[in-house]
Amino acid sequence: MSQYQIECVSLSKHFVSKNQTVIALDDVSICLNQNDTVMIKGRSGAGKSTLLNLMSGLIRPTVGKVIIESSCINELSDDSLSKLLSAKIGIIFQSFNLLPTYTVYENIEIALVPKGLSKYEMKENIMSLLDQFNLKNKAQLLPSELSVGQQQKVAIIRTLAKQPSIIFADEPTGSVDNQTAEEILEYLTNLKKERQVTLVLATHGNIPDKFADKIFILNNGKLAN
Repeated sequence: MSQYQIECVSLSKHFVSKNQTVIALDDVSICLNQNDTVMIKGRSGAGKSTLLNLMSGLIRPTVGKVIIESSCINELSDDSLSKLLSAKIGIIFQSFNLLPTYTVYENIEIALVPKGLSKYEMKENIMSLLDQFNLKNKAQLLPSELSVGQQQKVAIIRTLAKQPSIIFADEPTGSVDNQTAEEILEYLTNLKKERQVTLVLATHGNIPDKFADKIFILNNGKLAN
């Protein structure tokens, strides 16, 4: 059994566009311990989102392996991978990925359906989280009726409601004002302390270095020395 919670072994990802091969990630290897807060930094196009998508199982590598708690996730069947994602992994997308015709409450509720909670338990969990982010009075609004910062908070709540042991976040503070960014970082810090959650954050540099236990810098798809 591996001593690490997450291992990326010689990861590479190639995309074909207009008959040309684009190397988005090139031979990246990193190891993360449980309860680490890890920042992956780099300029736009450096490969940050690609690495997060590989680590979270959203895409499969061209070469290399991603191992989470001793399971090589890119060798799992789609069904087994889906179960792993549902049970252990939370993803905060840069584009929020909120369902536009669902209310705030419904956007969070849909993430909790696999847990088999009663309606009462589900309502208690959702309203408690909304209250912590000062969004309790927004539960019945549509995403389009919220500010950008409020939409980001809902996307984060939807992920946190699943109570994952690993959270991957792509620019979680990139679209919000400084005060909202501080609130988000404070909540993630407290979450890590309370639940022993591993946080993997991609950022172009708007999150202070002191927030992380480890920092990896990507440049043109490669880890900087």
